Amino acid sequence: MRRVLLAVLLLLPAAASAARKTVKAELGKEFTLRKHQRAKLADTDASLLLTGFTNSPCPKGARCIWSGLAVHLELTVAGSTVALESAASPYSVETVKSDYTTFATLRASKRDP
Repeated sequence: MRRVLLAVLLLLPAAASAARKTVKAELGKEFTLRKHQRAKLADTDASLLLTGFTNSPCPKGARCIWSGLAVHLELTVAGSTVALESAASPYSVETVKSDYTTFATLRASKRDP
């Protein structure tokens, strides 16, 4: 029993780092990231990091001032962080599907100049 527990404890860090390996993503095609996982956008000098989620739905029957679901991403272009929401961002990212807790399926596209 101790050997099994020791083996599990030794394999946990390897499993965690495997889940965070960089994903190769093509512009215009869907790809899935987990929290703290990075995608390298093919044929570009850009990458996306999934930094976290907002999962704050309004309870049934309540009046909420703030509620919502969001996927938080960090875009890096040529080694510099660029705000995806800014007009200066050369890329846009659409959330195709997410559970807003562990994963998001995304699609990145080049913005028209």
